[in-house]
Parts: sequence; structure tokens; C-alpha cells
Amino acid sequence: MRMRRCTDRISELDNSVLTQILSYQTTKEAARSQALSKRWKNVWVSVPVLDFDFADYWSEDMLDIHEHATFIDSSYECHENFVRIVDDALASRQGQQVDRFRLVWKYQVKNFDHLGHPVRRWILLILEKRPRVLSIYVQPSVCQVNVPDQAFTCPSLEELKLHVDNRYPEVLRLAAVNLPNLKVLNLGYYTIEADCMNKLLLGCPKLAELELFACALNFSEISCCNLKSLIIFGCCHSAEIRVSIPSLQYLQVSVTSYQPVGFVLENMTSLTKACVFFLTAEYMDKEFSHTDSKIMNGLSEVTNLDIVLHGKDAKDMLKHALKNFPSFENLKALHFESFGFALSDCIRQLDRLVRHSPLLEDLTFYRCKDESDEDELLEELTAVVTDHGNCRLSESTQGHTYGSLKELDDLLLKGMKRAEKKRMQEISSEEEEEEEEDVEEGEAEWDDGEEEAEDDEGEAGWEEEEEGDENATDLEEEEDDFGDV
Repeated sequence: MRMRRCTDRISELDNSVLTQILSYQTTKEAARSQALSKRWKNVWVSVPVLDFDFADYWSEDMLDIHEHATFIDSSYECHENFVRIVDDALASRQGQQVDRFRLVWKYQVKNFDHLGHPVRRWILLILEKRPRVLSIYVQPSVCQVNVPDQAFTCPSLEELKLHVDNRYPEVLRLAAVNLPNLKVLNLGYYTIEADCMNKLLLGCPKLAELELFACALNFSEISCCNLKSLIIFGCCHSAEIRVSIPSLQYLQVSVTSYQPVGFVLENMTSLTKACVFFLTAEYMDKEFSHTDSKIMNGLSEVTNLDIVLHGKDAKDMLKHALKNFPSFENLKALHFESFGFALSDCIRQLDRLVRHSPLLEDLTFYRCKDESDEDELLEELTAVVTDHGNCRLSESTQGHTYGSLKELDDLLLKGMKRAEKKRMQEISSEEEEEEEEDVEEGEAEWDDGEEEAEDDEGEAGWEEEEEGDENATDLEEEEDDFGDV
């Protein structure tokens, strides 16, 4: 039987269509297309998207290396190859515009301090090509990655993501912010001061989505009129943060047991959906702030609410947050999930939430696979919703994804250490201020003492002068008397 010859119709498509197809692939996958035929040889070079993930170039043989020295040498070689690949890809785009640039570089262990970090060089090269999307994720980095100021003054940017976990936490200092078309801003692992936050909000007039991840927040207020979505996850802050955004529709925040303060929500007239993470771990303090309850009170008008508990003490945090019996008059959908303990331990808190949500229609839950007694859990949950005639109970097959639980624990530990360091700095600063005040008071007392001493000396000198004048007068009178004689 004669085989019919197949026609390669895809290769007959225009270059614009082929580059559009390849733009949905990573740069490594797009580069492989040149092996298909001569027609595909240089197509990938015209793709306006550069997408690099170090994991795609990490040799699988590395996983079988057990000797530390050999592992380090091989790891350095992988890093050098990765830098060379990115450099070559950028060189092949000379004179071309790049629409999107994405870089994910995990476990960056090579030291580039003597040469300057290549990520900074790549960002500068990409910004010259007027990108629409710039996404950088480097975690952790053994040497400092200094993001250039030009990243915050590029008028073509619509999305900007900078997650740079430096060896030393970097304070985000911006001379100016001019991002007139930016709609999405995602910052991670920075220390953000109040002045910097104000510049970001004022310099991004079209900003609709803001995410702050694992940052140290040194400001007390977020207020603007155009944000639609706000995510604050894994951040530490020593001051209570007031959120006042009338246009906000979605809010996601994490409340951790090591935080002395929380969030206060005001003027959230458009807020319809919210997600609250209550996070704790065995090594964390179990004393919870009263401000945790304020966040729940501020969500009383939402229609959709997700509550995620991580750590066996997180249920106590939720109990503390509900102590003022907040009422959710508009809530129609409630999603509940727990990690690190059985969901059945939270039945009482769930019952309270349901009873204070008169319009609730759907209650969904997500449980860990190691739930001990599934039948008992379902019976308890059914009993909770039975008294609520309009409420439907369903189980979700997927919970909130934020990486592995180990990564979350590492993030919590890092945040706790940062918060503790911040508290120690504040205590040290207060002690220094007290010492300065004591020194100033001591100097003031010393000055007063010197003035008193000078006054005493002056008075004593004045008295001595008066006595001297009196003695001189007496002597003159005696001389006159002697002259008369």
C-alpha cells in the first residue's frame, strides 16, 4: 500500500503567525524549533518574547552529585552557561523590540560582585527595547542585584515584577517614578519606606494591581483612588497599616502571629472579594494582636470571602479575629481551608461564620489529604449548614497555591527574623534617644550649675568689691582725721 505524503502546512504560514505561536513557549523551547527544518532556522530570533528559567538549564546530573565541592563546581558551570545563553539571546535581538522579558533564577549561588551582577546589565539592555512586560525573579542571590532606576521611568511598561531576594535586604530608594502606562506592579523582598510608597502611587496613574511580597513595610497608610486589586503577603511591618481605597475590588492579606500590629480597612465601598491568610508555625509566638480582629470587621461588606489557615495555632488566630462577632451581611460564598492540622478542629469557628452570614449560599472547603476521619468531618460540616437553609456544602479539589509548604515555612521564618531585627533596632533607637535625652538633661543641669556657680562667684566678687570699697573709705576717713590732728 502506498503511503500518502504529508504536507507541512504549518511551515507555510507567515513569519508573523509562526512568531506568534513561538511567543507562547519559553525561549529554550522556541530555540529548539530551528531543528525542524531550514524554514524554522531563524524564526525564533524574531520572537518578541524572551522567557528564561534557570531550572530549564539545570543539569539533571546535578541531582546525583553528593560531594559538596563537585556540586559547587558543577553549579558554577551551570550558572556561567546560563549567563552566556541569555547574553547570546539578547545579542541576537540587536535593533529589535522586545515585548516581554521574563527571568526566573532560583538558587543563584555564583558570586558576581567583582564583575557586577548580569541581571542588572540585562535589565538595562531590555529597557532600551521598550518592553511592555518586565518580570524578574531572583531568589536567593548571594551577591547584590541592584535594579537600575530606569526600571521605574520606562514609559512603555505595563507590567513590572521585581522579586530580588538579595543577601542583604535592599531599601527601595527611588529618585523618581514615571510609569504612565503601568497597570500591574509586583515587588518582593524590598524594604519600602513611606516616601517610596507615595512616589509609586503618584507615579503610576493607571495602576490597577499592586502586590507586595515578603517586604518590610515602613509606612502606615495606603491610600489611592484607582487600585482594583491589592495583595500583601508575607510582609512585616511595625506600624498599623490603614488601607483606604474606595475603588478596590479584591484584597488579599496575610496575618502572622509574629506581627504586633495588623490592618485597618476604611472606605472600601467597592470591595467584593477578599482572602485572608492566618499564618503561624511551631517556632512562633502564640500571642496575637487585637488588630487581627479589625481586618475581619473591615470585610463585613464583601460577597466572597476565602480564609486560609496555616499552622496548628492558626485556628486560635481566627478565633481571636472573630471575638467581636463581626457580621457579614452581604456574604454569599465562603471558602475555607487549613494546612498543618485537621479541618475538624475549626468547626466552631466555621459555625460562627455561617451564623453571622444571613445571605450565605455556598460553603466550600479544602482539606489536606491526611485528614484523619473524613466521615466525621462531613457530618460536622453538614450539621453546620443544616441550620442555614439556603447554604450549599461542597468540597474543593484545589486550594490556594503559594508554593510548597516548606517554602512558606521558610518565608515565615525569614519574616519573623526580619520583624525581630526591626524590633531590636527600634528598641536600640529608643534607648539611644533616651540616652541622648539623659545627656541633654545632664548638660542642661551642668549649664544651670555653672550659671549658679558663676552667679555665686559674681555675688562673692561683688561683696568683696563692696567690702574693699568700704575699707578704702574707712582708710580715707582715718587719713583725713590724722591730717586734722
